[in-house]
Amino acid sequence: MVIYEEGGNANAKSRMFYDVLAFTYDRLLYNHTDAVDPLHFGPYGNSSWGGQILQDPQDRKLFHLVASQFADGCGLTGWRPSSYIMRAESRTGPQGPYHYADEVTMSFRHNPSVIWSPADQKYLLYTIGVDGPKAEKCQRLTYKQWPNNISVSSADSIKGPWTAHKMILNSLEPQSTNPAPWPLWTRKNPTREIALGVEYNAIFKSDKWDSEYKLIHTQTWNTTEWSPTWTEDTFLWRDKRGNWHALDHWMIDLVEHSGQQWPRVGAHVYARELTGPWHFKQQKAYNSTITFTDGSVGTLRRRERPKIFFSDDGELTPLYLTSGVTEMGQGSRSSTFIQPIGNKWKKYEKKLGFH
Repeated sequence: MVIYEEGGNANAKSRMFYDVLAFTYDRLLYNHTDAVDPLHFGPYGNSSWGGQILQDPQDRKLFHLVASQFADGCGLTGWRPSSYIMRAESRTGPQGPYHYADEVTMSFRHNPSVIWSPADQKYLLYTIGVDGPKAEKCQRLTYKQWPNNISVSSADSIKGPWTAHKMILNSLEPQSTNPAPWPLWTRKNPTREIALGVEYNAIFKSDKWDSEYKLIHTQTWNTTEWSPTWTEDTFLWRDKRGNWHALDHWMIDLVEHSGQQWPRVGAHVYARELTGPWHFKQQKAYNSTITFTDGSVGTLRRRERPKIFFSDDGELTPLYLTSGVTEMGQGSRSSTFIQPIGNKWKKYEKKLGFH
């Protein structure tokens, strides 16, 4: 079972071209990881690692969360090969609580990113991973043992059924991980083209979702590990003005503080055109310190896999941020964290009848 609980409130700001995102967090929602199945190999329950919120197109008060979850109680350290993709549902709003609905894939699938393609009238699910044998124990494998690869699957409904995974990029740098798709469709240009960001903010493009993905841009800044501009877990989007943005997990504290993974964890990069030039704002977009509604303050050990849920009114207003987190003192017991951004989420939820 996946359960999400209430919690916290925090503040941070990031200017994105002409838009200001005020990360004002009023609620913390995370999956309960203490419910351990006696058949599990490991002690970490239903640990998850970030997810994506989607609103049901037929039932506007139904919200879905597509997330990575780790099978057999193996937890975050066993993400490869135990990660699989699951779907949870909430009928109490985008903040949850969410309850487990179904298994979308089997292990090993990770890094889920779901978009709706208006041109194809389909949901597209991008993941990394390969089909593997049934696990017999918790373990930790390298990408050389089980390759990442990026694959895509489609469905007419967010509830499935999903087509077989089609590999679109093989496990070679920088193509191997962190898929971040965005449809290039607009009302003025109803194209089937898809943009795909990957690790280090490299950009690919395809004529259609199941066609060849070609590399069209790599960043000019230093993307190597242990550099001040080392990032991963990109989330790519185009705003209402046509400007491009990505929100990344920034590993600056890992670099500057001998492997520490907090508190500066979010970076914002942006461009006027998909092919650049892109700009890296070396200032945190958000951090891992949380002020809870009871007044207490806590800092998360890890906060990664950022994804944004936007308004559906054409303004593309960022309303909620999701991420994968671990608390201090925890290594494998991870959770999925959902928080409101700014204040416009209140009007959004009120319009849906949640207040």
